Amino acid sequence: MNKNSNYSIKTRAKTFYFASFFFNKKIKDEISTLYIFCRYIDDISDSGNLNKIKAKQKLKGITKDLKKLKSKDIIVKKFIRLMIKKKIQIKTPIMLINGVMQDLGKVELKNLEELIIYSYKVAGTVGLMVCNILEVNKKELKFKGIQLGIAMQITNIIRDIDEDLKRNRIYFPLEYLTIKKNKPKQILNDRELQKEFSKNIERLKDFSDLIYTNSRIGIYKLPIRFRLPIALASKLYQGIGFKIKKHQYNVWNKRHYLSFVEKLAKSLVVLFEILTIRNIVENKKIENKLNKILLRLSNSYCD
Repeated sequence: MNKNSNYSIKTRAKTFYFASFFFNKKIKDEISTLYIFCRYIDDISDSGNLNKIKAKQKLKGITKDLKKLKSKDIIVKKFIRLMIKKKIQIKTPIMLINGVMQDLGKVELKNLEELIIYSYKVAGTVGLMVCNILEVNKKELKFKGIQLGIAMQITNIIRDIDEDLKRNRIYFPLEYLTIKKNKPKQILNDRELQKEFSKNIERLKDFSDLIYTNSRIGIYKLPIRFRLPIALASKLYQGIGFKIKKHQYNVWNKRHYLSFVEKLAKSLVVLFEILTIRNIVENKKIENKLNKILLRLSNSYCD
């Protein structure tokens, strides 16, 4: 069986696949190569087929391959070709791998800053690499790509709270929780704790909505051929958050997603917005906060 077939964007990233329909074949194929690599990296830490020591060794081996620009692994080899072609700096996928490695230890984020840093590593870097694929070189637009990645990751974290707790992981910043520090299994087995946890989700969702709005400023400055698929990906992911809100933040034992009809409806909304919206008010406080945190992480995170 083709190794790539296990990582089909069509079957494993249905929301983004729907949005990617509006890219031309060349861009779609390149983004698919990026997705397959990112999913492959993520699965090394999540699959359970490898113990933590072996998983860490495998990720370190991939890091070495990236630095050598040579690999026997078909997925990594294909990504290296893309990396060279699109001038993706090696430090970007290595930052992604470093973020995924955090999943192999005790996962507990104390505050919003730690969440932003983690989200930048595992998703903001992906937004940055998409900018390379689209040949978007302006630093301002790269920063917006990073923001969109961070916002999407926060949506993932909210949607997957139940699943992550089952893996003994808490990505939800502890400073946002009103419940006392509890072990994941206690939360999973206590409906009252779950209800209290759900009350805390709205604050984090509202924060992600501000980032989505700020990132949209960059989307509407992209070359016109890229606006629809990127704006749609943003709208669909944010829509998952709105659906979770509609269900009163009940993320327990269910995974929220948008139906095909809901995706079509949001496509029409995005098309209307692209044709009519000219000015979006930027939240400077959020912009400065993200910039300050990311600059501490790297002096040139948008390269």
